[in-house]
Amino acid sequence: MLGLVLAFVLWVRHNIPNKVDWEWLKMGGGIFKAGVHPPAKKFNAGQKMIFWITMIGGLSVSMSGIALMFPFQTTMFADTFAILNVFGLGLPTDLTLLQEQQYNQVWHGIVSLGLMIMIIAHIYIGSVGMEGALDAMNSGEVDKNWAKEHHGLWAKEVEEESKSKPEPAE
Repeated sequence: MLGLVLAFVLWVRHNIPNKVDWEWLKMGGGIFKAGVHPPAKKFNAGQKMIFWITMIGGLSVSMSGIALMFPFQTTMFADTFAILNVFGLGLPTDLTLLQEQQYNQVWHGIVSLGLMIMIIAHIYIGSVGMEGALDAMNSGEVDKNWAKEHHGLWAKEVEEESKSKPEPAE
Protein backbone atom coordinates (compact mmCIF):
# COMPACT_ATOMS: atom_id res chain seq x y z
CA MET A 1 0.00 0.00 0.00
CA LEU A 2 2.94 2.30 0.65
CA GLY A 3 4.05 1.73 -2.94
CA LEU A 4 0.63 2.83 -4.19
CA VAL A 5 0.77 6.03 -2.15
CA LEU A 6 4.29 6.78 -3.35
CA ALA A 7 3.39 6.10 -7.01
CA PHE A 8 0.29 8.26 -6.67
CA VAL A 9 2.18 11.20 -5.18
CA LEU A 10 4.99 10.99 -7.76
CA TRP A 11 2.92 10.51 -10.91
CA VAL A 12 -0.65 11.77 -10.43
CA ARG A 13 0.08 15.19 -11.95
CA HIS A 14 1.21 13.54 -15.20
CA ASN A 15 -1.77 11.17 -15.31
CA ILE A 16 -4.73 13.52 -15.19
CA PRO A 17 -6.70 12.96 -18.42
CA ASN A 18 -6.92 15.82 -20.94
CA LYS A 19 -8.21 16.52 -24.47
CA VAL A 20 -5.09 15.11 -26.09
CA ASP A 21 -5.85 11.73 -24.50
CA TRP A 22 -9.25 11.55 -26.22
CA GLU A 23 -7.56 12.05 -29.58
CA TRP A 24 -5.03 9.36 -28.69
CA LEU A 25 -7.84 6.95 -27.80
CA LYS A 26 -9.80 7.75 -30.99
CA MET A 27 -6.72 6.78 -32.98
CA GLY A 28 -6.32 3.57 -30.98
CA GLY A 29 -2.92 4.70 -29.78
CA GLY A 30 -1.57 4.19 -33.28
CA ILE A 31 -1.67 0.40 -32.94
CA PHE A 32 -4.02 -0.20 -35.86
CA LYS A 33 -2.25 1.91 -38.51
CA ALA A 34 1.41 1.41 -39.28
CA GLY A 35 3.49 4.55 -38.94
CA VAL A 36 0.71 6.54 -37.24
CA HIS A 37 1.51 7.82 -33.75
CA PRO A 38 -1.06 10.13 -32.19
CA PRO A 39 0.24 13.12 -30.23
CA ALA A 40 0.93 12.52 -26.55
CA LYS A 41 2.50 14.30 -23.62
CA LYS A 42 4.91 12.61 -21.19
CA PHE A 43 2.34 9.85 -20.56
CA ASN A 44 -0.08 8.77 -23.29
CA ALA A 45 -3.70 7.77 -22.64
CA GLY A 46 -2.80 4.07 -22.45
CA GLN A 47 -0.20 4.72 -19.78
CA LYS A 48 -2.69 6.89 -17.89
CA MET A 49 -5.27 4.10 -17.99
CA ILE A 50 -2.67 1.68 -16.59
CA PHE A 51 -1.90 4.18 -13.83
CA TRP A 52 -5.54 4.65 -12.77
CA ILE A 53 -6.40 0.94 -13.03
CA THR A 54 -3.34 0.19 -10.90
CA MET A 55 -4.29 2.83 -8.32
CA ILE A 56 -7.95 1.80 -8.05
CA GLY A 57 -7.28 -1.93 -8.37
CA GLY A 58 -4.36 -1.74 -5.96
CA LEU A 59 -6.47 0.11 -3.40
CA SER A 60 -9.25 -2.45 -3.82
CA VAL A 61 -6.88 -5.42 -3.42
CA SER A 62 -5.28 -3.72 -0.40
CA MET A 63 -8.66 -3.19 1.26
CA SER A 64 -9.81 -6.76 0.63
CA GLY A 65 -6.38 -8.01 1.72
CA ILE A 66 -6.67 -6.16 5.03
CA ALA A 67 -10.14 -7.65 5.49
CA LEU A 68 -8.66 -11.11 4.83
CA MET A 69 -5.83 -10.50 7.32
CA PHE A 70 -8.35 -9.66 10.02
CA PRO A 71 -11.13 -12.17 9.30
CA PHE A 72 -14.70 -11.78 10.49
CA GLN A 73 -14.16 -8.17 11.60
CA THR A 74 -15.28 -6.08 8.63
CA THR A 75 -18.50 -5.48 6.74
CA MET A 76 -16.92 -3.97 3.65
CA PHE A 77 -19.26 -5.65 1.16
CA ALA A 78 -22.47 -5.06 3.11
CA ASP A 79 -21.53 -1.37 3.39
CA THR A 80 -20.58 -1.17 -0.30
CA PHE A 81 -23.78 -2.95 -1.33
CA ALA A 82 -25.83 -0.49 0.75
CA ILE A 83 -24.23 2.41 -1.14
CA LEU A 84 -24.79 0.71 -4.52
CA ASN A 85 -28.43 0.01 -3.63
CA VAL A 86 -29.06 3.76 -3.87
CA PHE A 87 -28.94 3.13 -7.64
CA GLY A 88 -31.64 0.45 -7.35
CA LEU A 89 -29.42 -2.63 -7.61
CA GLY A 90 -31.08 -4.61 -4.82
CA LEU A 91 -27.87 -6.18 -3.49
CA PRO A 92 -27.99 -8.00 -0.13
CA THR A 93 -26.93 -5.88 2.83
CA ASP A 94 -27.59 -8.32 5.67
CA LEU A 95 -24.50 -10.46 5.09
CA THR A 96 -23.09 -12.74 7.76
CA LEU A 97 -19.39 -12.39 8.59
CA LEU A 98 -18.76 -15.70 6.82
CA GLN A 99 -20.43 -14.36 3.67
CA GLU A 100 -18.31 -11.20 3.96
CA GLN A 101 -15.17 -13.38 4.03
CA GLN A 102 -16.35 -15.32 1.00
CA TYR A 103 -16.99 -12.12 -0.96
CA ASN A 104 -13.57 -10.81 0.16
CA GLN A 105 -11.81 -13.95 -1.09
CA VAL A 106 -13.57 -13.96 -4.45
CA TRP A 107 -13.10 -10.21 -4.97
CA HIS A 108 -9.44 -10.32 -3.92
CA GLY A 109 -8.75 -13.17 -6.34
CA ILE A 110 -10.61 -11.70 -9.32
CA VAL A 111 -9.14 -8.20 -9.00
CA SER A 112 -5.64 -9.58 -8.38
CA LEU A 113 -5.87 -11.80 -11.47
CA GLY A 114 -7.11 -8.87 -13.55
CA LEU A 115 -4.23 -6.70 -12.37
CA MET A 116 -1.70 -9.45 -13.12
CA ILE A 117 -3.03 -9.90 -16.67
CA MET A 118 -2.94 -6.15 -17.24
CA ILE A 119 0.61 -5.81 -15.92
CA ILE A 120 1.89 -8.73 -18.01
CA ALA A 121 0.39 -7.11 -21.13
CA HIS A 122 1.88 -3.75 -20.09
CA ILE A 123 5.31 -5.31 -19.57
CA TYR A 124 5.18 -6.91 -23.02
CA ILE A 125 4.06 -3.74 -24.80
CA GLY A 126 6.51 -1.60 -22.85
CA SER A 127 9.52 -3.84 -23.50
CA VAL A 128 9.83 -6.17 -26.49
CA GLY A 129 6.50 -5.07 -28.00
CA MET A 130 7.75 -1.57 -28.80
CA GLU A 131 11.10 -0.82 -30.36
CA GLY A 132 13.24 1.42 -28.17
CA ALA A 133 11.22 0.95 -24.98
CA LEU A 134 13.60 -1.56 -23.40
CA ASP A 135 16.60 0.69 -24.05
CA ALA A 136 14.71 3.58 -22.45
CA MET A 137 14.06 1.55 -19.31
CA ASN A 138 17.68 0.43 -19.08
CA SER A 139 19.18 3.90 -19.50
CA GLY A 140 16.39 6.10 -18.14
CA GLU A 141 16.56 8.19 -21.30
CA VAL A 142 14.87 8.05 -24.69
CA ASP A 143 16.20 8.87 -28.12
CA LYS A 144 15.07 12.29 -29.35
CA ASN A 145 13.51 10.78 -32.50
CA TRP A 146 11.69 8.10 -30.47
CA ALA A 147 10.32 10.80 -28.15
CA LYS A 148 9.11 12.89 -31.10
CA GLU A 149 7.44 9.85 -32.67
CA HIS A 150 5.74 8.43 -29.56
CA HIS A 151 5.35 11.45 -27.24
CA GLY A 152 5.54 14.39 -29.65
CA LEU A 153 3.95 17.03 -27.40
CA TRP A 154 6.25 16.13 -24.51
CA ALA A 155 9.31 16.18 -26.80
CA LYS A 156 8.31 19.66 -27.97
CA GLU A 157 7.92 20.84 -24.33
CA VAL A 158 11.36 19.50 -23.40
CA GLU A 159 12.92 21.04 -26.52
CA GLU A 160 11.38 24.47 -25.82
CA GLU A 161 12.37 24.24 -22.17
CA SER A 162 15.99 23.51 -23.08
CA LYS A 163 16.04 26.42 -25.57
CA SER A 164 14.86 28.87 -22.91
CA LYS A 165 17.65 27.88 -20.51
CA PRO A 166 20.93 29.72 -21.03
CA GLU A 167 23.95 27.62 -21.92
CA PRO A 168 26.44 27.28 -19.05
CA ALA A 169 29.77 29.04 -19.52
CA GLU A 170 32.78 26.83 -20.05
